[in-house]
Amino acid sequence: MEISLKEFKKKFYNALLEIHWKHWTALGVASHVKPEKTWIIDLEPLIISTLTIGLQDKRLLSSSIEWLIKNGEWINLSRLKRIVKVFLERFPGLKEPPFSPEILELFVDTYNKTAPNKITSGKFDSYGSEKNVINEYKNFFDAFKVRNVTTEPKLRHSSLLQLLLRSILGVDARTEILIYLLVKESGNSNSIAKEIFYNQKNVYTILERWSRAQMVIKIFEQKIPRYSINRKKELLHAIGLKEIPKYLNWTKTFLFLDRLAKALSISPWCDDEYLLSSLFRDLFIEGKSIGKSLNINIPEPFYYLGKQYFSPFALGVLNILKELSKGD
Repeated sequence: MEISLKEFKKKFYNALLEIHWKHWTALGVASHVKPEKTWIIDLEPLIISTLTIGLQDKRLLSSSIEWLIKNGEWINLSRLKRIVKVFLERFPGLKEPPFSPEILELFVDTYNKTAPNKITSGKFDSYGSEKNVINEYKNFFDAFKVRNVTTEPKLRHSSLLQLLLRSILGVDARTEILIYLLVKESGNSNSIAKEIFYNQKNVYTILERWSRAQMVIKIFEQKIPRYSINRKKELLHAIGLKEIPKYLNWTKTFLFLDRLAKALSISPWCDDEYLLSSLFRDLFIEGKSIGKSLNINIPEPFYYLGKQYFSPFALGVLNILKELSKGD
């Protein structure tokens, strides 16, 4: 089966934006899209990804910023900055990362003008993002107005497990550690820290405290402590859940998709199937990992010459997006 670049681009952006709308709708943004109910929503990578692709749908961008201004207490700023660094990493196939520190600064300025609590963006290296793109973001933020299109998140929605736990445990690493242990069964402090984007020492300290309180069970594998939840069923019952929603590493997933979105929006990639096929080869490992977690096969580039790889990879990406936007 073949797909043209024009058709892929249209389907890709429509599906990617729909996923963002589903997440923000579940969080309390007014829309005609059904809210996300299948996947655990992860706020910090959602924020960065929405800022990254925001110019593709300014209503989505405006609505999400309004939600953040009204509900900023849910944001973990230190984790947000860690994830920003991931989105700013150079990628061999692209001349610049999908995200720009200038966009973050514009968002922070707008946030601080409106929200009661002030935040800082931190210092990040700039990679010389295209001036016309930054100017378009600047024009958007200069014209931003609160339109009252958001409500408070309903924490009993299963997809908002992160926010529910933050309301109980606080907006820090404990929430993401607990989610990890609930969905992954067990892990050591290093594997957990890498997955949830926190400092490993901080994760280890929390796990040790929970071990002493018998909230987690600690066993040793080759002298390395590994932790698992003690009395998992009782814990789920306590927070009002019969079962855990599906988990996905949204930071890695959005980064993969946003790198594609970046390439599809700038020259020379946006109009060249051959160059995109080359980029797809660079992205294969990431795509394969995400596809595997969704039981979706991403074809190996080895079997395709030149731009012949465009359609197989593009169709695999659309299958990923279709799976991510499925309802119950």
